[in-house]
Amino acid sequence: MKKKNWQSAFKDTLPVLMGYLAMGAAAGIVLAGTLPTLPAMPLWGTVSSTLSISGALQFIMVDWLKESIPLTDVVLLTLFLNLRYAMYGFSLIERFEGIPRWKKWYLIWTLTDETYALQCADKRQDKQDSVDYCMKVAFLDHCYWVSGVSLGALVGSALPFNCRGIDFAMTALFLVILTDQLREKSNKLPALTGFAAALLARCFFPVDKMLIPAMIVMTAVFLIFRKKFQSGRVVKK
Repeated sequence: MKKKNWQSAFKDTLPVLMGYLAMGAAAGIVLAGTLPTLPAMPLWGTVSSTLSISGALQFIMVDWLKESIPLTDVVLLTLFLNLRYAMYGFSLIERFEGIPRWKKWYLIWTLTDETYALQCADKRQDKQDSVDYCMKVAFLDHCYWVSGVSLGALVGSALPFNCRGIDFAMTALFLVILTDQLREKSNKLPALTGFAAALLARCFFPVDKMLIPAMIVMTAVFLIFRKKFQSGRVVKK
């Protein structure tokens, strides 16, 4: 059954492989291009991607290394950018209850949007079999991301070139996802809330300081008007 799970996990994660290699390579190239004097650059790419699987943080981390970012800003940005993973985890508590602690910690550590989607789509009835499959999905996705960033850092350090604009890859990805969601006949209030929060924050804070206030406003609005957002959804039949 474990061999079968490896085959299923690899087949199911192939789309993730394509995306993580591309986005990870972009993050690695930006890291190498922005910090060319950092010793053992490919190794830094491997270490950073192993410890931080968040794509957005992988790009932001470059600025943190380049500039003196206050620890408070680092903590708040990390918290708000990855808060959704806590919500994902709540829905998996019962499913992973009673498994060995090291497996539970690894599943928490490697939880991403794509990994969560595949784990939720798994319909295996046997709990042990399902956990085994989810572990393999998490491990493969983790390896894909580390490989992408490491490869990008290696290429970026070996073939130095102007990496300006490559860091827009993550922003472009989110814009594509947002556009696709707005095209659906569903609740558009969350997107409008995000836009309004960003606009409001920009009115009172400089560009490099507006992200945390904007995310605080968005989180507060989502929590206060949670029922309103839920009632505004359109369920397709």
